[in-house]
Amino acid sequence: MNFLAFNLPPILDYILGAVYVFALVYTIIKILLDTHSTSKTLSYLLVVIALPIIGILFYFSFGINYRHHKSNQKTIDIYHRVTNEYLANVEDHTDKLIDENKEFLQPYTSLISFVRNLNKESLSSNQFKLLINGEEKFPEMLAVLNAAKKHIHMEYYAWENDVRGKQIKEVLLKKAKEGVSVRIMYDAYASRKIKHNIVKELHNGGVEIHPVIKVKMAQLANRMNHRDHRKIIIVDGSIGFVGGINLSDRYDNSIDTGLFWRDTHMKITGPGVVNIQRHWVINWHACQNNRIAFDENLMPDSLKKDDTKIAELSQIMVGGPIYPMSTIMLTYAKMFSLAQKKLYITNPYFIPNETILDVLKQAAKSGVDVRLMMPEKSDSAVVGAAAKFYYEELLHAGVKIFMYKKGFVHAKTAVADGAVSIVGSANMDIRSFDLNFEIFSIVYGEKLASELEQAYLNDLKECVELDYETWIKGSTFKRLTYAVCPLGFFIFIG
Repeated sequence: MNFLAFNLPPILDYILGAVYVFALVYTIIKILLDTHSTSKTLSYLLVVIALPIIGILFYFSFGINYRHHKSNQKTIDIYHRVTNEYLANVEDHTDKLIDENKEFLQPYTSLISFVRNLNKESLSSNQFKLLINGEEKFPEMLAVLNAAKKHIHMEYYAWENDVRGKQIKEVLLKKAKEGVSVRIMYDAYASRKIKHNIVKELHNGGVEIHPVIKVKMAQLANRMNHRDHRKIIIVDGSIGFVGGINLSDRYDNSIDTGLFWRDTHMKITGPGVVNIQRHWVINWHACQNNRIAFDENLMPDSLKKDDTKIAELSQIMVGGPIYPMSTIMLTYAKMFSLAQKKLYITNPYFIPNETILDVLKQAAKSGVDVRLMMPEKSDSAVVGAAAKFYYEELLHAGVKIFMYKKGFVHAKTAVADGAVSIVGSANMDIRSFDLNFEIFSIVYGEKLASELEQAYLNDLKECVELDYETWIKGSTFKRLTYAVCPLGFFIFIG
């Protein structure tokens, strides 16, 4: 053959052909060995075989996360060191709490054990305050920050240089001036707009602030690097915040940004905050060289006393590229599988794997009232279309799908049987399952579950429910588009 139709001497044509065949075989072997998702493996194989040379260049440019290979072992070592330090200083009361609450917890002991064994996440008794949208989160957050006495630790995905972003900056500068230790991590891609203003001002004001993962080429970072998708705050080791709300005006509907945003966050008070602190410390040690030890400053003695009158039991679950298993995905699946009567899920980016799909269909076919709420219009056309690919089989299995019409629903929550809840940062896609650093709280208690369930029912008033018969009558072109988009998503997410 004449290589790529150029008029080359026969010997050169054969040499280039042999080199190409070798490169193709090598690439295929590398894809098969290094890509652990079947969907992504098939996608990459299709690209490299269907697009000669271009496909190979594409895979080595975008299919391999070079930062992943370079930095993971360091962070894994830090994880083990910090976790051992944590376990040496914190008594695990999981078995005692299960025994004291065995009647209520009996349906969920397998979930508690699963989470505990998966990532050494102990059970603890805490107080929770559900925060709906930025209108509730930001005032509560600012009050807690203003009351800080010893330290403020923050880790955020997106921080904007807007009204709320600047307001938080000013509070942090004030607390640093008062002598409070303020340490902040941020995602260098999502928060890239604050690099030359808020970050510099905080640094100059005595705040220790670092990107979790440094980004040199922001244009490519959207798909090439891992992201720190967490949104957490720890104040004085005793109060924590987790959820889906970033530091931006768009989440606060008291500020007119042109679009209503529906999101959920949560304030946690109690021993569980120490576990959030553990995971914050792991990333802090990984992103810079200033070490901090697990001592009484990070674990106040007051947390060892369970004197709260209205407390609920909880565990923290985290995920990310340093963990050997898809902890976020597996925990979601385990919780869903335990639902007996009802399961209400809200998630803006729903591109599930087969495990999540199967457990939802199985629950619905078992008679569980499974409801899935998503935005009618996604902020990503590809993601929105990719999610629609799964609607037909979910609807056919009996899953009820509701499209939120009032604005954009960004909450990542789940509540089962009015008894167990999840609130956090994790979406239901492969990026949150395997690539991003994520966190959520699992709460075993009727109070929070009731509040979360009521918020869900209120949101349903702003939704339209999809109908299976109507959905399958959609145009063939649209259905073909929906079928193609998941393939593109798996290829381009990194």
